[in-house]
Amino acid sequence: MSGTARRIERSRPQGPATDDAADLEAVLCDAATLWDTLQRTTGEYVAIVDRDGIIRACNHVDEGFTRDQVIGHSLARFTVPESSEALREVVRQVFENGQTQMLETTVRRLDGSLNYFVLRLSPIPHAGRTAAIMVCCEGIRPLKDTEQALTRERNVLKRLLEIQERERQLISYEIHDGLAQYLAAAMLHLQAYTHGHRGASADGDLADGMRLLEAAAAESRRLIGGLRPPALDELGIVAAIESLVAEARTDVPTVEFTHHLPRDRLPPQLETIIFRIVQEALTNARKHAHAGTVTVTVERAADTVAVRVQDDGRGFDPGAVPDNSFGLEGIRQRCRLLGGEPRVMSTPGAGTTIEVTLPVPAGT
Repeated sequence: MSGTARRIERSRPQGPATDDAADLEAVLCDAATLWDTLQRTTGEYVAIVDRDGIIRACNHVDEGFTRDQVIGHSLARFTVPESSEALREVVRQVFENGQTQMLETTVRRLDGSLNYFVLRLSPIPHAGRTAAIMVCCEGIRPLKDTEQALTRERNVLKRLLEIQERERQLISYEIHDGLAQYLAAAMLHLQAYTHGHRGASADGDLADGMRLLEAAAAESRRLIGGLRPPALDELGIVAAIESLVAEARTDVPTVEFTHHLPRDRLPPQLETIIFRIVQEALTNARKHAHAGTVTVTVERAADTVAVRVQDDGRGFDPGAVPDNSFGLEGIRQRCRLLGGEPRVMSTPGAGTTIEVTLPVPAGT
């Protein structure tokens, strides 16, 4: 065989490769084969429904059902009543506008348990119109279980914080109505005694005793304010924050407070959360930031309240906050109870800003 002939022989396509390419082309053009393979391969439920929402084909059925119990029946039949009407409406819309739609739905299984799916409904066009709909059902039961577990944990946390606030309130009342009253009465008696016995040799001791009682009375007021200031319950969030600001000025040279709030009171839980956020932010500015200036701003929009506390202290790295820093974590958890998320912006040497936007319940 000549060299030319050998070169021609080597350049010819190999037989098996040619056959594979031809087979692939044939498979890609064979819709029935592709559909059959898709049905067997995917672990999700895939169904074809007509204009009336009747299932005409499906790849497999849920445990406990037979194919005869599924094919020929309405897709909405397998959803809970609360989801059925929404599903029918989405089917109607896909046939009407020819656009893919998504819907989350709940299915009650034969054993009574609930299953959760995200449905993607896509039109199947034919001759210029939507002839049917392909419904892909993605199971989201693990996601729902996690969501419900988080909801339960959030409710427990909310209840615990409510109990904590109630206990703080009761303790502050006990101090105010008990210890503080006894101290006030003792001071009055000693004052009356000193006025009636001027010049007595024990005046020095009485003066020392008065100073100690006054210090104890001041401490009781501080404890009451730290636990839960009466102003928060009696006068509202503005008066309560003003008491925090006045206390913070003992450590920070300049503390400014501005607010734009309606005359009406905010819901008690919202006022409590705002108070605790400002209290914790001011505590951080006083004890850790060594700030010279702190500004506190509280503003209400139509359906939200924005809280901002900014200081010019030494700042920190938010990414390096230890796990046992309960102050910032407390702010986060309180915000999340109302669906908010705080923004903590800080850089070493450049101060700290904490911003929070909280929703106001409708009708308040």
